[in-house]
Amino acid sequence: MKSKFVIVLLFAATTAACSETGNTPSATPAALPASPTSSHVPTAEDVAKQKALEAYEGYWRVSTAAEKAPQSKDWRSALGEYLVDPELTRHLAEIQNLASVPSHMEGDYRRAPAVTAVSLDECDPRIKITDCLDRTGLHLISDKPGEQGRVLDNPDQPRRYEFRAEIVRYASLNDRWLVQVVDAALDKPC
Repeated sequence: MKSKFVIVLLFAATTAACSETGNTPSATPAALPASPTSSHVPTAEDVAKQKALEAYEGYWRVSTAAEKAPQSKDWRSALGEYLVDPELTRHLAEIQNLASVPSHMEGDYRRAPAVTAVSLDECDPRIKITDCLDRTGLHLISDKPGEQGRVLDNPDQPRRYEFRAEIVRYASLNDRWLVQVVDAALDKPC
């Protein structure tokens, strides 16, 4: 019982220290780790980048499936494997909007994600990824009776633009890295 009490106190002290200092992680530019050689020992930063990129790729895999079949199921659980609020709620609303039109997406994005900032601050570990989305092969398709197959693309929306994501490590969720915020910078072509 004593060891549990010490662990709780240690956690409370760490949490209080993070709260009291108002620690805001300083982001430092970082590149993707070089291909490991037989003598390369991955650093904590290398491991964190890999985990964040895996979460980001999972986000794209599930969100693409949801956009292609928004009415096929409740996507909350699948998206919740890779997303947390505020992005989880925002993305679920987007999928529900597609289902209500009714419509779906066909085709695929072309992407080029890169880690652009890393902060392994004890209180708020996060990694920022900047991507270049190319939507030229992706189209919004109507599922409305009598209009099935009609392309509903917005001609004013850019087809290539910068996309940023913040992936955060959650100690309370077994140190999982989850996408917390995304920002489509439609005004920044890439």
